[in-house]
Amino acid sequence: MRAVLLERYGEPSALRPVEVPTPKPQEGEVLVEVRAAAVNRSDVLNVRGSFPMTTLPRIPGRDFAGIVVEGPEDLLGREVWGTGGGELGFTRDGTHAEYVTLPRGAAVPVPEGLDLEGAGASGLAYLAAAMGVMDLGGISAGETVLVTGAAGGVGSAAAGISRWKRASLVIGAVRDGSEREAAGKAGAGVVIDTSRENVPEAVMAATEGRGVDLVLDAVGGPLFEPCLNSLAQRGRMVVLATVGERRVSFDLFDFYRRELRLLGLMTSRLDAAGSGDVLRSLLPGFEAGILRPPPVAGRYPLEQAGEAYSRVESGEAGGRVLLVMD
Repeated sequence: MRAVLLERYGEPSALRPVEVPTPKPQEGEVLVEVRAAAVNRSDVLNVRGSFPMTTLPRIPGRDFAGIVVEGPEDLLGREVWGTGGGELGFTRDGTHAEYVTLPRGAAVPVPEGLDLEGAGASGLAYLAAAMGVMDLGGISAGETVLVTGAAGGVGSAAAGISRWKRASLVIGAVRDGSEREAAGKAGAGVVIDTSRENVPEAVMAATEGRGVDLVLDAVGGPLFEPCLNSLAQRGRMVVLATVGERRVSFDLFDFYRRELRLLGLMTSRLDAAGSGDVLRSLLPGFEAGILRPPPVAGRYPLEQAGEAYSRVESGEAGGRVLLVMD
């Protein structure tokens, strides 16, 4: 089979597919013919050597959607999707290949109404969003939510999940006006353009001065303190990324006086089967038509993997980037 093979760390733009043996599933595993696989920022960082747990040589890639061609009879021929948590692409071969072996629990049936490309774009985005909004964030019906990067993969998924879980208001923060429409389609009832608006002031205006119960911050860096200042009394904030500056500052007196909670999220704490369990919990939302795949900015054949990785690394994709297999 053809696969992207990471033999040494370096420039993602240099990636090219090579011929490698097709893997054989072991007991309790399935063999999936991959049809679409997103390129995540973590895949790019993996190629650059940012994850010490990665063992080489390694096929990278966390997200997948495809068809089960070997495995239990009840799954044969089924369309499945999923993501790898901290396993696929790091300690076992990943999904940027024509075939991948997976634990059976990692292969989630594709819900009706979601095609393979949409499923291939959704894995890690929805895993991170669900862990942030539902697991760590503990969202309840009637609460208000602020999501940063609301036009991106994780942000749009978080806005959709919040709406599905009956948040009374979802506020989406975007980097400029060009992303306003995408954030609205994802489920944000109010959209803040951070290039022109003060985030805490806009949040307070939208919540009658109360603030939000939950923030999912998929941007970090310069938005960290404004998001923290947008919380209501006893609000909680989940952070899963940082753009630019890694160090932040905030008013500690204000933090404990308002009894705020700050939580960090790492999707890599789950393995592929655990990631599958999280995605299964979202199937009713997809089947109801409330949860939708993130926007896709580009589709690349495996031969152009280097270009796909470079586009993700540039940060200018404006949506998910897919590797698609014929």
